[in-house]
Amino acid sequence: MRAKVTFYNEHTGEIYEEVERTLFIGKQPYIRDKNFIKVFVGFLVDVLEDRELGSGAWRLLLYAIQNMDYNSLRVYMVPEETAEKLGVTKRTFYNWVRILIKNGYLEKIATNIYRIKPYTAIKGNMEQTLKTEPDF
Repeated sequence: MRAKVTFYNEHTGEIYEEVERTLFIGKQPYIRDKNFIKVFVGFLVDVLEDRELGSGAWRLLLYAIQNMDYNSLRVYMVPEETAEKLGVTKRTFYNWVRILIKNGYLEKIATNIYRIKPYTAIKGNMEQTLKTEPDF
């Protein structure tokens, strides 16, 4: 079933974005490529060379990449929920977000909505990747 999802500011009612999504009623089908993500090498080099990032902010960035919408590069992260999932305090979550924004890995779009830096990661297709002939 297709449904329209609306992201809005609960205090002002301002609509940020409307997107269509497929909703599964009952048992959700098995999706083999669900967690297959292609990460750009340039992004990895930037992250690994970034001395300010640290392992904590890197964990949050990986969480954001795993949970982002691959069409818009946006991720919805509620501080309390995300901090709990990562096993840290809300204050630590905000510190990590501040570092990621300062260093250009995240951009704040609206309350709890962030955009991942372009050319970071894309949704992959394992079957297509395995069918591709190597160039060497």
